[in-house]
Amino acid sequence: MKRRILVSAGDPSGDLLLSKVISTLLEKARAEGHELEFVGLAGDRCEQAGVKLLARSEEVAVVGLAEVLSKLRTIFGVLRKLTDELDSCDSVICVDFPDFNFKLAEAAGKKNKPVDYLVAPQMWAWRGNRLAKMRRLVRRVYPVLPFEESFLKQSGIDARYLGHPLRDVLPPRARRTSRETLGLKEEDFLIAILPGSRRSEIKRHLPILVRAWDVFSREAARRHFPQRFRVQIPLAKGFDLDTLRSFLGSKDLELFESFLASQEWRINRESWLTMQAADFGWIASGTATLEAAYYQLPHLLFYRLSWLSARMIDSMTPYFSSTGGMAGLPNILLEKRVIPELLQNDLTPSRLAMETIELLGNSIKMISIKRSLRWIPKKLGEANVSVRLSDDLWTLWGF
Repeated sequence: MKRRILVSAGDPSGDLLLSKVISTLLEKARAEGHELEFVGLAGDRCEQAGVKLLARSEEVAVVGLAEVLSKLRTIFGVLRKLTDELDSCDSVICVDFPDFNFKLAEAAGKKNKPVDYLVAPQMWAWRGNRLAKMRRLVRRVYPVLPFEESFLKQSGIDARYLGHPLRDVLPPRARRTSRETLGLKEEDFLIAILPGSRRSEIKRHLPILVRAWDVFSREAARRHFPQRFRVQIPLAKGFDLDTLRSFLGSKDLELFESFLASQEWRINRESWLTMQAADFGWIASGTATLEAAYYQLPHLLFYRLSWLSARMIDSMTPYFSSTGGMAGLPNILLEKRVIPELLQNDLTPSRLAMETIELLGNSIKMISIKRSLRWIPKKLGEANVSVRLSDDLWTLWGF
């Protein structure tokens, strides 16, 4: 039997999570003598797993409603390309990325192509009309947060929580080996800085992070902190030092160059290695914070959208600005604010620096964070999530 599946993973985290599921499905197909072909929108990891790319996720990967406007032509061009491919496909797998994927699902519905959804959009925080739309457009949803299954089922959506695919992707923690690989000394206190995976995120965050480090290092010296602080910044493919320099004004660039010259800051390509080796982190909200939590890395979560995007989000949902609302995936999973969050106007260089100083000076608080993060692997589900997802899709597809 042969099946041709259209996939749509519009950002790096979706590409990562889908790649493991596709690898597992292709192994299963080879073992059982069936033919599976995957085509569509994804990134390098899915391509390596065996997806024929019609478009790359970096073409459409933007965050913020205002930011989308600048790439509308490209985004609709990719959408047309995927829609044209629907006729030759048996079904569709969408991964998160709801504003794009719901449009693709609409097109699939008109052609009677079933849509299965991996990583449900956070509809408990967003517009309620998405629930009705998902019930109408999607055959089955695989949420990655435990509480989402019952929430979706209450709205008549066929939802199955089988665990988080990240559980199968992350390598085991190996702190000593990772520190040796990065050339760290015993007295080095490593702070991992992850400014985001998209160009717009890094461009917005990097100047704040540079200024924050200037404040932090001066204040740490004034308070006679005993640690020797070092920074590692793991960069995603497509970014390099020159890219970072282009995001900085003259004063920030001067600071940045001084950090590099003193080897206080270093750049690498190994995010998971850096997280395992680190003692603390400044991490942009997203899958990276969940990865850091998996490695039990205390960190401070930050994020800033453009002013227009933030206003538009506030007009659509009170969740993120309401008491008890949380942006960080570790906090949402643990159902309490374990990781401090600095969002929008709260994200300033002095606030980021001073909250870090206070945390690092409070050993009881740091121990409490680490203890809470020990629950994260369990919250992601048992191992072999990708096998369970693949088995369920296999049956759904009629093999």
